[in-house]
Amino acid sequence: MEVPTEGGDTYWLNLSLAYETLDEFTKRRIADLQLITYNPFLNKSNTPRSKYRLDKSIPLISLVFPHPLVRTHPESGKKILYLDYATEVEIVGLDPQEGSELIEQLRLHLHQPRFYYQHKWSVGDIVYWDNQATLHYRQAFDPNQRRVMKRISLAGSRPF
Repeated sequence: MEVPTEGGDTYWLNLSLAYETLDEFTKRRIADLQLITYNPFLNKSNTPRSKYRLDKSIPLISLVFPHPLVRTHPESGKKILYLDYATEVEIVGLDPQEGSELIEQLRLHLHQPRFYYQHKWSVGDIVYWDNQATLHYRQAFDPNQRRVMKRISLAGSRPF
């Protein structure tokens, strides 16, 4: 509806392509791993955010729910590397140091330009994406300008 003159682009990361391009050793290593993703909005403001839960002495604020690190898309049957780039996570059953190193390796793999699509918005654009198989983020823009979008979300499925 409204877009800034510069910035405000949206980037999507193809998690299926990211998985497909992993080497076979890594695919086997992560095939059955479970990941816990911690809610970043429950952290105290102005507190540095950890990318991996190493300190088990910090009490949990909410319940946690493990999910597959490698998800199978319910419609396409494609494998997806079900991991974001910056949220605090933990791999169930792995030594924290080993888990942290593995997640860092996977995030380095994710952060390659070949997995991204950049959309420069124009008024009237409609973009449809599958939130089950992509990550997205917005590029910064001048806070004195407006960026007004409308979003419709449809029901998804369980991450298995």
